[in-house]
Amino acid sequence: MKVNVRAVVIQDGKLIVSHERRQAADHVLLPGGRVRQGESVHEALEREVREETGVEILADRLLYIAEVVAQYGVHDLILIWSARPRDPDAPIDEDALIPVDSPLAASIMPPVMGEIRSDLSNGWGSHPRWLGNVRRPPRSSVDDSAR
Repeated sequence: MKVNVRAVVIQDGKLIVSHERRQAADHVLLPGGRVRQGESVHEALEREVREETGVEILADRLLYIAEVVAQYGVHDLILIWSARPRDPDAPIDEDALIPVDSPLAASIMPPVMGEIRSDLSNGWGSHPRWLGNVRRPPRSSVDDSAR
């Protein structure tokens, strides 16, 4: 299992995202990536967001915990943090900003925009939320609250 960090950064009502090309397809992602050996989660989050968007951030709080269990032996634990730009007046590349309610936002990976939109509207919970395996629909026969 690998640990992955992602950031939810809202600037002027828009979400900061990164763009990546995988398997001949363009993808829009919450910025972030893998935590390196010996690196703290916050260090990895700040490094990855800076590398992917050019934005220096400060992590605020852990919002969601999810995992990806997929074909070909992929098993990642994803920690999704709220964050804010270190300098709110620093310029941000327009390609890195998308409206939260845009059709493009619906395709963001990992697929957590439903939770982000809901929490933006209703207020963020007081504790991180477990989202389970975001690559597969949850099994209806298993009650996650019993785990």
